Formats: sequence, structure tokens, C-alpha cells
Amino acid sequence: MLPTLSSGDGMAQLNETTAQAVVRCLEIDCDFYRELHKFLMKKHTKILEDDLDWLTKSLNDEQAYVMKSQSLETKRQALFQGLGISGRKLSEMIDEFPQEYRAKLTLLSKQLGDLVDGIREINEQTNEIVKRKLDNQKEFVQRAGIFNKPETYNKNASKVTGGSSAKAFREV
Repeated sequence: MLPTLSSGDGMAQLNETTAQAVVRCLEIDCDFYRELHKFLMKKHTKILEDDLDWLTKSLNDEQAYVMKSQSLETKRQALFQGLGISGRKLSEMIDEFPQEYRAKLTLLSKQLGDLVDGIREINEQTNEIVKRKLDNQKEFVQRAGIFNKPETYNKNASKVTGGSSAKAFREV
């Protein structure tokens, strides 16, 4: 059964049950993306501070956010499919919901859009910072000659590799 009711003017109106389900789904998504945004802001700060210890420890948390995001999207798709509104944009449906839900749906839709935009922006900034830091490290490594391998020996005292920085290691 489709979750719509016909109104007198011939325009389909999504019913109260559908509106409540969509509102709850959007509230859950907003709460999650607010939490994710806060985590990504902290990660951004820790990258700026070169806090590798925190970044390493946070990898499991970040993976959990990715998995939860995927789970929420799967549930949203299943809900919208069950409600008969899959493939439709919320902005296109708001006027079809009962009047008393339209303001709440509009607000939640805007909040969710703003959160997603904020997450996209912080990710772009963070990626740029990491790229610059890696480029700087690569340049430092090249200037320092670290890629030039020193002379090393195996346990039989046979030379394994050699390079221009071997002299620096022998002098130490």
C-alpha cells in the first residue's frame, strides 16, 4: 500500500505516518553527521598539531564512523523504498507532506545539507593540509639524501647496499 492520500485538489499528499518516519530518519542523520563533523574537526586540529599518536589511536573510531554512515544510508534507502518514495528528493516532496510537517522537514533538510557541506569542506581542507605536509616531507627527505642508501653488511660481513650517505654513517 502506498503511503499517500489523495487530496481534494488531485495532488497526492504524503500522509502523517510517512512524514513522521522521514522526520525521524532525518533527525537521526543530523545527529550522526553533527557528531561526525565534530570528530573531523578534531582530526583536522590533530593533523595541524602533528599529533600522530592521537591520529593512530583514532583510526578505529574513524572506521566506525564510516561503517555507521554506510549503515544509516542502507537503512534510509530501505525506509524510503518501503514508504514508496525512493529515488525522490526531499526538496521535491515537502509540499506533498501534511502542512504541520513541512517546516520541520524543511529545517531538517537544510540542517542535513549544511552538515554534509561542512563535512565535505573540512575533508577538502584536511586533505590539502596532509598533501602539503607530505610534499614538504618528501622534499626534506630528498634534500637530506635519506634515499641514498648507506653501505650495510649482513651477518657474514658481506656488503649488501651502498650509497653516497655511507660516509656520514661511518663518521658517526
